[in-house]
Amino acid sequence: MSLFARIIRKLTRKSSVLFFRSISTAKPEGQFCAVAPMLCEGKGSIVVGEGTSFGYVEDADFWTSYVFLNPRTAGSKISIGKNCQICNHFTAICEGPGIEIGDNVLVGTSVNVYDTDFHEVDPERRLTGTPKTGKVVIEDNVWIGDRVTILKGSKIGKNSVVAAGAVVAGEFPANVVIGGVPARVIREINGGK
Repeated sequence: MSLFARIIRKLTRKSSVLFFRSISTAKPEGQFCAVAPMLCEGKGSIVVGEGTSFGYVEDADFWTSYVFLNPRTAGSKISIGKNCQICNHFTAICEGPGIEIGDNVLVGTSVNVYDTDFHEVDPERRLTGTPKTGKVVIEDNVWIGDRVTILKGSKIGKNSVVAAGAVVAGEFPANVVIGGVPARVIREINGGK
């Protein structure tokens, strides 16, 4: 790649990151690196640990997406630990008790995490009711593959791996591989002690 192309790429990336930061209504706290554009919207809080990075230039969706962190209500909180690597097109939406991601977590491309159902199931109350919520906890050293969806009330134990494309709902122990729709334990990880 020519020097001119590298300069154009770098300027484009930096201007996109600055643009999304300038239009964000929520300001994350902490020392982290936003390689990809990151849009933070909402009335709640976002706390990110030192050494965590968002985005990866040489991965899918880098030039066509952004990271979206959305603690929608005043009491909601998105907490991401230290030294996490979160790839492109990551979405975390919080309307209830929160989303808590531990230290050293690896997150693939196009991962969605929600602590809410957004709407009630009952058709009479879909637009007026209060949706169900449940805290999401992802413990330390978890590896989440591409295109995973993690739903309200889920807990993933430390050192576990979530296979690409899984839909996670419920609690899972430490040191396991989970996958599928809905996700289930596929096997244990023997070396994760």
